[in-house]
Amino acid sequence: MIMSWRRVLKSAQALAAHSLLFCFTLLLLLKLDHLVSYSWWTIFFPLWMFHGVVARGRFSFPAPSVPHNRQWAPCHAIVAVPLLIAFELLLCIYLESVNVYGFPAVSLKVVFLPLLVFEIIILIDNFRMCRALMPGDDESISDEAIWETLPHFWVAISMVFFVAATVFTLLKLCGDVGALGWWDLFINFGIAECFAFLVCTKWSNPVIHRNSPAIEAGPSTATIRYLDWNSGLVVAPEEDQQQDTMCGLQDIGGHLMKIPIIGFQVLLCMYLEGTPPGARDIPLPVLFSPLFLLQGVGVLFAASILIERIVLLLRSGAGTGFYFRFSSRAHDCLGFLHHGSRY
Repeated sequence: MIMSWRRVLKSAQALAAHSLLFCFTLLLLLKLDHLVSYSWWTIFFPLWMFHGVVARGRFSFPAPSVPHNRQWAPCHAIVAVPLLIAFELLLCIYLESVNVYGFPAVSLKVVFLPLLVFEIIILIDNFRMCRALMPGDDESISDEAIWETLPHFWVAISMVFFVAATVFTLLKLCGDVGALGWWDLFINFGIAECFAFLVCTKWSNPVIHRNSPAIEAGPSTATIRYLDWNSGLVVAPEEDQQQDTMCGLQDIGGHLMKIPIIGFQVLLCMYLEGTPPGARDIPLPVLFSPLFLLQGVGVLFAASILIERIVLLLRSGAGTGFYFRFSSRAHDCLGFLHHGSRY
């Protein structure tokens, strides 16, 4: 099957998105470590570019499948980017005014308002979906209805804890709740993430992850598969293609990539709380290392896909030999680490 330029451009878009996110984290580290004197507008610029690159993509925090093939998007998917950018702009104004003038130009309560609105919209959306998917009074509850409702219920419960954690974080930063420790906030965020991670897995939900019917080959779609290890790779698999209903090898890799997220939060709480003694002396590069690991894998995975598709395009979509055997192994390895980490 001949590789199209459209798929190459999609891979370039993914690489640009991962690279911009990596650049933002790197600039943030350099700014906090006082290694650069850039303004906060410069620090946040890669993050806003990231939003621009992925604006046409699907928002997925976390995103259960739309039930019954309904052709509509939930409210939080529409308002996600505007509210997140509003929060980032207000945060940037707050940080830059403190840095330049010594006092904040806007209250932290105003800064966090778009983020809280966004979380509440996700909460309401998923509770509405739970109500819509449940059978009527005269209908019996089937296993399929339960499996289809559970992801939205998990997200709703997750958002309850996220809203609480965000409010407590705001009060902690404002100094209104002095008795609240950073470990208390970590517990709230941890519980919220546990419920969110349930939606980001493929362990045993046959409704969300049922196998999709075979895709007919056409100008813009193709049936894509690996050859064996000896003959190498013919075409790269689509990342969004449905897999088996049970958790596979790459899904386990996705779970492993959640460890850096938890590790970063633990190190951050240790640094902010100062427990154990000496935790405040943790170097910032060590503190940010789990994020660099996570985002670095994403950059490498996106780069490997882009290079692979360019080679396939130049070779008219098929080939064998050393490169394709190496590419096949590298794709499996990086896919094992990357799969599921975008959530």
